[in-house]
Amino acid sequence: MNYLAHFHLARRVAHNTGLHESDLLIGALLGDAVKGPLKGHYPEGWEVGIRLHRRIDALTDHHPTVAALTTALPDHYRRFAGIMLDVCFDHCLSLDWPQHEAQPLADFSQHCYHQLLPGKSDYPATAARQIYYLARYDVLTGMDHWPQIEAMLERIDQRFRRPTPLAEAGPTLARALPTVREGFAQLYPALIDQLSEEFSAA
Repeated sequence: MNYLAHFHLARRVAHNTGLHESDLLIGALLGDAVKGPLKGHYPEGWEVGIRLHRRIDALTDHHPTVAALTTALPDHYRRFAGIMLDVCFDHCLSLDWPQHEAQPLADFSQHCYHQLLPGKSDYPATAARQIYYLARYDVLTGMDHWPQIEAMLERIDQRFRRPTPLAEAGPTLARALPTVREGFAQLYPALIDQLSEEFSAA
């Protein structure tokens, strides 16, 4: 899952468990920036959110649906299938947004920015830059726009020292989109239920 799904899952888990939503949203943002064991360097609620982010990644990476979708991609993409599917899952969520959330996507996106931007001076530098970028260009609201998905894959490719297939993966992923949407529709509700159960005692 990428940022949109991580933020939405943070909200859903907070709603289902009584945990503080803003803490889980911050943890969702910090999850990729904070590495290693959590030792109380951040507020407890943030660290719960970081653990949630990590658990989302682990459950997604090892889910049979994701394994099947990975196998369906051409061989030379499979090393990068996790990245491709994470970005595409955000697209799937945005396309089916009314099935998952009553609040319009644009309003949810603004809510996330307003929750996350004020504390960015306390975030790791990479997370602070990321939330500034997401808000500045309203990336979350635009996840239903396929050219943005392709542009995002191209930007991710630029982070690697050597060229990857990601920059040219857009058309292949677009052809696979109906199958990916079917897999996401099975995966996402089950993920919400499992995470809500696991974090109910957090």
